Amino acid sequence: MIKHFSPLAIALLLFTFTFNLLAQVPTLISYQGRVTVNGTNFTGTGQFKFALVNSNGSLSFWSNDATSSNGSQPTSTIGLNVTNGLFHIFLGDPALSMVSIPPNPFANTDVRLRIWFNDCVNGFHMLAPDQRLTSVGYAMSANTASTVPDGTITGAKLASATITSASLAPGAAAANLASSGQSGIVSGGIVMSTSANTSNLVNAGYQPVGNFPITEAWEQRSNTGAPSARLGHDAVWTGTEMFVWGGSAGSNYYNDGGRYNPTSNTWFPVPSNSAIPARRWFPALWTGSEVYIWGGYANGPYVCDGWRVNPVSCIWTAMPSASTLFPRDAPSAIWTGTEMIIWGGYGDVGGYFGNGARYNPVSNIWTPVSDVTPPAPRLFHTGVWTGTEMLIWGGMHTQYLNDGARYNPVSDTWTPMSNTNAPVPRQLHTSIWTGTELIVWGGNGNSGYLNDGARYNPVSNTWTAVSMINAPQARNDHTAVWTGTEMIIWGGFCNTNTLQNGGIYNPATDTWKPITTNGAPAARHLHTAVWTGSQMLIWGGENAGSYYNDIYSYTPPKTLYLFQKP
Repeated sequence: MIKHFSPLAIALLLFTFTFNLLAQVPTLISYQGRVTVNGTNFTGTGQFKFALVNSNGSLSFWSNDATSSNGSQPTSTIGLNVTNGLFHIFLGDPALSMVSIPPNPFANTDVRLRIWFNDCVNGFHMLAPDQRLTSVGYAMSANTASTVPDGTITGAKLASATITSASLAPGAAAANLASSGQSGIVSGGIVMSTSANTSNLVNAGYQPVGNFPITEAWEQRSNTGAPSARLGHDAVWTGTEMFVWGGSAGSNYYNDGGRYNPTSNTWFPVPSNSAIPARRWFPALWTGSEVYIWGGYANGPYVCDGWRVNPVSCIWTAMPSASTLFPRDAPSAIWTGTEMIIWGGYGDVGGYFGNGARYNPVSNIWTPVSDVTPPAPRLFHTGVWTGTEMLIWGGMHTQYLNDGARYNPVSDTWTPMSNTNAPVPRQLHTSIWTGTELIVWGGNGNSGYLNDGARYNPVSNTWTAVSMINAPQARNDHTAVWTGTEMIIWGGFCNTNTLQNGGIYNPATDTWKPITTNGAPAARHLHTAVWTGSQMLIWGGENAGSYYNDIYSYTPPKTLYLFQKP
């Protein structure tokens, strides 16, 4: 039970109450507090709800989602990291999907902050007492002829082509560089970029003056609070955390998991749900707000149920059953932006499957995928989403396969993929989508374990072989991630050997380079890997009966290019 709540500081960033000014000031409340559970400072991701109420709490002026009335609990939750009981939030911050705070609440003489808290174990509790807010003046020039304070105009307020290179002051290009994901910084007039040809810098008058390499590195991260060791689980990257769920270790099957935040190097539990059968060999995907899981093998039966979980609220929601989907494991699953598409797999009723279905979370309805000229039934194939189509390729039926097809959910139609120059038949390979191409690599087939692959361009319907010069050794059960410019292969299994190595493939140059083994995780296969935007995170897996729950980050090598304005 939540026993105690104590505010540490309340700072109200408000404007002077004259709202006919042209200048706009952020209507945010900066709030810091402390929360304990059973007398112990809480650490983890806490779930919060906020409302501004009157002195006796009978009237709601504002809430984080505008659903609170008469002091009632809002519907939506806000997830916040809490460390040793301490948390901080900007109330009204649209970046946290909150409704902006209007000025009218503060026309009242007594405005109080009401907070509800959930530690993901005890459910939501309203914290007492409500905290009274007092204001501090916020000054800003309203005269359009006055000097505009630094930092008050963002790119969102600028029309296209408003600012040209002639308008940029020295160093201004660095902010543009960083905002475009190129990691630029300014130090002594020097701009550092990971791009050798940065047009926005050159256009701003900067010139390249040198470069220096950044060494690749493995780092073992904390596994305090991590889920138990396992294989056959799945993992997704949510944008801020790695979400891990399910899997097995020997005869033990799991319906629990964890969330790992690499910034704080902290694990948070994903509570088990007795209604969800433990399983392995299921797909998991991230929709932008929820993790979806579907199907799998439950230590005896195959399953065909699906579940949605919001990592913030820790609440699992069952999907309706899909009448066209028999129980199965190892299907492919992709997220289109509006729907989840399940296809293929294997089950004890029906064997290999060559059908699928689409789940729409808004209507909460499954729709069958067309069975007109679909690919042949298969298992251990791969599926990727291109932005407009689902690509299915390879796998196993009565023999290894090297064919595939493209599915368009708008027209509900299948189009065969060319087989000319396609990779040789295989299963347990990896596939990634680069933004323009599908890259298939590795797996095992008629000739054993493979270390070749090819790139498929759906526009031209053509395959191009991936270079084998300096390619990693053959393998299956490995992982592959796409960094935005390169594909990273790691781990896996070959013949009787579990592997502790990998490689980095650059499709622009069609070249491979090895990954260092210095500080690398122990050899393993059937692990998971996610790309955070700057690092690859490796978790779980197995080697000769030893299961793992350690986590490692890998930072690939890169070169920082220096630019300076003369």
